[in-house]
Amino acid sequence: MKLGLVCISEQLKDVNKEIAFRTMTRKRFNDLTKLHNREYAIQELSERILTNIEVTGIVIDHCESKGISHYRLTCAGFPLITDPTLDLTYEKLYNHTQITADLEKLGKQVRNSSVSIGSHPDQFNVLASLNEASVIKTIAELNFQTSIIDKMNMPKDYTVPVNIHVNASPSKKKHLLQSK
Repeated sequence: MKLGLVCISEQLKDVNKEIAFRTMTRKRFNDLTKLHNREYAIQELSERILTNIEVTGIVIDHCESKGISHYRLTCAGFPLITDPTLDLTYEKLYNHTQITADLEKLGKQVRNSSVSIGSHPDQFNVLASLNEASVIKTIAELNFQTSIIDKMNMPKDYTVPVNIHVNASPSKKKHLLQSK
């Protein structure tokens, strides 16, 4: 039987509470911008992303030590980057060259381990949504997530799956069909 892990292990948290992914809300980003400036907010976001890459490496080692053969990357590893209201891009990150180097190192770690990885964007990413804006946001998120996997130099095949939600809500479809 193959076991997989999603996001973070509670065992790791028991060892050290600092082993945790660091996210950032849009509100926090905007508050930091108002308190300091936009560059400061981007720098804080960039540091959190570097921490998330480091934590991912720790999780990969943990999975390997526990015989867990697959790890699903958290979509929270790069918070806010695809938020269309913030005008952020990977290249605008304060230390994107260091982030790229750390992603390459993480990819090498994964390729040299017995642990495979994959990605599963959150449930709000639905390609078959009836809402065009949702589809556009989903495509942007999928492109971004696969670009991170590419920066890790992972194979571009079925061994590194990106699982997506392709269905629209049946109740909404039924409602739309009845209203025509």
